[in-house]
Amino acid sequence: MSGATTNQGVATPGGDGRRRANIEVLIPTFNEEINLVHALHSTVPWADKVWVIDSESTDRTREIAEKTGAHVLIQPWLGYAKQKNFALDTIEWEADWVFILDADETITPDLRDELLEIASRPVGQVREAGFYVNRLTYFMGNPIRHCGYYPSYNLRFFKRGRARYEDRDVHEHMVVDGPSGRVKHIMTHEDRRGLEHFIAKHNRYSTLEAREIVRERHRARTSRAQKLERGIAIRRWLKHHVQPRLPFAGLWRFIYMYFLRLGFLDGLTGLRFCLLLATYDFFISMKMQELRQMGAMRDPKLLGAEAAKGLAVTEGALKPGRAAPSTRFEESESRVGEQLGQMAPESSPWTTKEKVARAMWMLVGRPLFRFSFHNWYGFRASLLRLFGAQVGRNVRIRPSVHIEIPWHLHIADDVTIGDYAILYSLGHITIGARTIVSQYAHLCAGTHDYTDRRFPLLREPIEIGEDAWVCADTFVGPNVKVGKLSVLGARSSAYKSLEPGTVYAGNPAKRIKPRELA
Repeated sequence: MSGATTNQGVATPGGDGRRRANIEVLIPTFNEEINLVHALHSTVPWADKVWVIDSESTDRTREIAEKTGAHVLIQPWLGYAKQKNFALDTIEWEADWVFILDADETITPDLRDELLEIASRPVGQVREAGFYVNRLTYFMGNPIRHCGYYPSYNLRFFKRGRARYEDRDVHEHMVVDGPSGRVKHIMTHEDRRGLEHFIAKHNRYSTLEAREIVRERHRARTSRAQKLERGIAIRRWLKHHVQPRLPFAGLWRFIYMYFLRLGFLDGLTGLRFCLLLATYDFFISMKMQELRQMGAMRDPKLLGAEAAKGLAVTEGALKPGRAAPSTRFEESESRVGEQLGQMAPESSPWTTKEKVARAMWMLVGRPLFRFSFHNWYGFRASLLRLFGAQVGRNVRIRPSVHIEIPWHLHIADDVTIGDYAILYSLGHITIGARTIVSQYAHLCAGTHDYTDRRFPLLREPIEIGEDAWVCADTFVGPNVKVGKLSVLGARSSAYKSLEPGTVYAGNPAKRIKPRELA
């Protein structure tokens, strides 16, 4: 890096007679001949130097850059963040301030004047180490002033050596060493390469984003998060921890952009923009599902050898304007058995209808059940019927009982279920007439096939016969039948069916004696 002095940031005449701006601009490019001329015309006339770091373009990008007066640095593609960090480390910067501009962006005259005013002050007297710049996006020739895309602040203007990009494959942000601020005026963002490029780019981004979400979950166990602006950090957290768990991928993004963020005020262009971005979220969801199926949620190595190190998936992979990487998901999937230590769980086995019903039970039914008075047995029975359970007459279920899926329950007349019992009804649970299930008993009608690497859920039923007694703190496993009049002693565990009229105890439960009634 250059150690050239800059007279403490005061603008001085340059060799060509221009007053020194004390600002240099960096523009990353790959096949940007359509966009680049606009970016250069907005910077070359006033910046001290404009640097173009080009990743081996095959069109007229380099020719245009050199002809317009920019300095060109050729570097094979390293990845979005690494390419720019390479330039920050390699170029011999002379100005105190650096601005990073994408090839499809332009600096407006008002923003230019504001940047020049900041850079004209002695650098030590500027408190901020970097500035966030607002960006106005154009889509199909029209500005997007709503949709959650405006205002859109990115840290682009910073003191030399005081900011770097986080190690991320897509949607990377700069981390600044020191306080930051915001400038008042905007830059514009308009990709003039058309819808085909826009759609292909977001298809490429969705692949990187899905992989980044997986990689970030593994990173979180061993490293601290980068210090990002609060708004960016919140959006990143929601994208990684909330969005992947929402059903109807893309729908919520559309509702948020078009209605909550007033995208409809952008007219037909706003509608089209919101629909395309909703599709982008749908792509991420599908590619996350593909990663789950190949086991990458448990083993980041399945993202690719380089991806496991936090690098691009393959050398030159997903370079702007280039084809997808040669490493295919199918090839990675064939290595699952070799690389996984244990298993690659299946995706959710529940249908959309079941997910919605379970959400309604958890949000509405279960709280009403739990906070009802202890002797409101009729109310709780009616509530269970409302959610699909078959409940007989004079059934006494305590409010502290945990019921997982009501519509899998068939409870006959005169049954009593004690405090804190668990009816984990992933499969069907049938309880015969006059049976007692004591406090803390656990009826578990669900397990997994541990011999299958997909670890599929098995929803096997439990059947408790009439006049039985499942005593306190017992466990009854899936596919177990407890015979009529039988007893499972306190703190016992039944993994096999129990004969009628017999007393069992122990773990595993063993036959003790016949049950004799006086």
